[in-house]
Amino acid sequence: MSKDLRVRDLILGTMKSAKSAQLIMKGFLLDEQGKRVLTFKPETDIRDGAFVASRALTFKRPAIVVPKNDDGSIMSKEVSKNNPEIILLDELQFFTVQQVEKLAEISITHDVDIYAYGLMISYNGTMFDSIKRAIECGFRINTIDMPCDHCINDATHHLLYLDGQLQIDDSGISVEDFADKKQKYESVCYSCFQKAINNMRGD
Repeated sequence: MSKDLRVRDLILGTMKSAKSAQLIMKGFLLDEQGKRVLTFKPETDIRDGAFVASRALTFKRPAIVVPKNDDGSIMSKEVSKNNPEIILLDELQFFTVQQVEKLAEISITHDVDIYAYGLMISYNGTMFDSIKRAIECGFRINTIDMPCDHCINDATHHLLYLDGQLQIDDSGISVEDFADKKQKYESVCYSCFQKAINNMRGD
């Protein structure tokens, strides 16, 4: 029985942990080495159009935008057409479960390595379904350390404030808008996450 030797890495970090910057730099280095690389991003992340961008860098990386209602066919067609050695994905949490399953299939059938960057936990405190499915499909977890905005612990969760009000009961799907001054995200440890929720509820 053949071994699955493909790399399927899931690089997880909180907001402001430079996930997109790391993807861009990895892509740059792979391009310099002459590797065949495809970059995908989800339609949900409309902030930078067909590019992966980071506040930490002045240059962007072109990316193929995958529509929310696509079943993975677009990625399959692009892989068949371009025959990449490596696939980079930004904001994996915004891909669908079906798209993640297609990625796992592509990695095996097309003999391609995948490096997917994203968030594990939404601002409502639950794991994204696509991240859960990626782990179930054999993606290896790698983490990017980021200190909590309020203490010395490592950040694992997020808090979203709109007009100063903590948001916890919505869908958990939200794209950061740098220009929206009413929107504020914090990267926090679980203890500070729970403290903020308790304070809001008056516990």
